[in-house]
Amino acid sequence: MSQLDQGLVKAFHAGGHYENFPVASWLLPAALRPAVVSVYRLARTGDDLADEGDFTITQRLEGLAALRRGLSQGQNLAPDQEGLGNEPAPNGWSAQAIAEFEAIGSQAGAQLSAHGLNADWALQLLNAFDYDAQFEPFETWSDVLGYCQCSAVPVGRILLGFFGLHSSPEDPAPRQVAGTMKEQIFFASDSICTGLQLVNFGQDLHQDMGRHRPTLPKSDWPARLTWKSESTTSGVEQRRGELLGVEALSLEERLAIARSLVIRGSNQLARGENLPKQLYKNVRPHGLRLALEITLILEGGQSIAKRLLRNPGMAWRRSIRLSRAWLLLSLMNRLPVHFWRLTQSSDR
Repeated sequence: MSQLDQGLVKAFHAGGHYENFPVASWLLPAALRPAVVSVYRLARTGDDLADEGDFTITQRLEGLAALRRGLSQGQNLAPDQEGLGNEPAPNGWSAQAIAEFEAIGSQAGAQLSAHGLNADWALQLLNAFDYDAQFEPFETWSDVLGYCQCSAVPVGRILLGFFGLHSSPEDPAPRQVAGTMKEQIFFASDSICTGLQLVNFGQDLHQDMGRHRPTLPKSDWPARLTWKSESTTSGVEQRRGELLGVEALSLEERLAIARSLVIRGSNQLARGENLPKQLYKNVRPHGLRLALEITLILEGGQSIAKRLLRNPGMAWRRSIRLSRAWLLLSLMNRLPVHFWRLTQSSDR
């Protein structure tokens, strides 16, 4: 990798883990980047604990509980204030690993506190990872969207909170039409985050099906797909199950599953397309910087969705990784175009 490539990747992916979208990039104010990175590390670690590797469900929940304890410690809250009284007993992690998980949670909690935010949205995120660790298929699309409300929406709400747009999971659902400025911003942010989650479901279809974690709800399953629950006597591990019938799916059925996820994701992204303009017009200070960051995230999601819709069979073979060439094109070509459109079309 050339020095230019290294600089581009570091500038756009400050979280230290490759992502298809900017993570605390230099587009954001330098004073906010450590806070964004700390939340990213919490989310990345929680996501990996929930469904990567060969850990038992007990180990996964224990690791997530350690993140949750650290989050409360970073917020200077007693554990019982965050509903932490029923963590699984230590089983399979070293004391050092648990301490590292708690440190990641504590750093995120401290950064949230430093910017006047509580841990509610971050706890929503960890709740989604708890679900992943004990996965059972979604019954309907309503269940999928409810999961996205915990797994994706919090990321956008926390980022907006760092820019002074505070919200709570307890607030009523935001309205696009006839809502306040903040409600419209939250609606658009929620739509983009949900869209990115669904597109990600589409591009990770090959992995999820191989792991027996179907993200398409049962209501849309082809008849030959079935779920076999596995009951054990070992506590939380009784919720594991097996997806049967994947090998028997026809090519048409496979393509339909991929399209279903990606089309719904693409439609959600379209509902949030005005978010950069709304941020540029209404956020002070740094509205332009946040708008450009969101614009590139949105463009990355749309780019992946378009590729998958052109070739839905790809979803069953590999994940899409946006290249450094795409990154360079976005920086040198697309970013100036977005800058011009925002500054020319917004009546600020």
